[in-house]
Amino acid sequence: MQAQHLLIEALVDEKDSLLQTIHGLQEANNAPAPFDDDWEEEPEEEPEEEEIEDITLGEGEIDDE
Repeated sequence: MQAQHLLIEALVDEKDSLLQTIHGLQEANNAPAPFDDDWEEEPEEEPEEEEIEDITLGEGEIDDE
C-alpha cells in the first residue's frame, strides 16, 4: 500500500513538472493560453418531442383506443 502511495506521489510530481514545461514552451512560442479548469459546460439541449399526428380512420377501420 505504501509503495502505491509513493508511486502516485511520484506520478503527480512528474505531471506537475510536465505541465510547467508545457506552459513554458507555450509562453516561449507565444501560444494562446490554454483553457483553465473553470470553464462552463453548455447545457445539453433537450431533444424535442416528436408530435404524433392524428390519423383519421377510414371507413371500416377499427379504433382500438
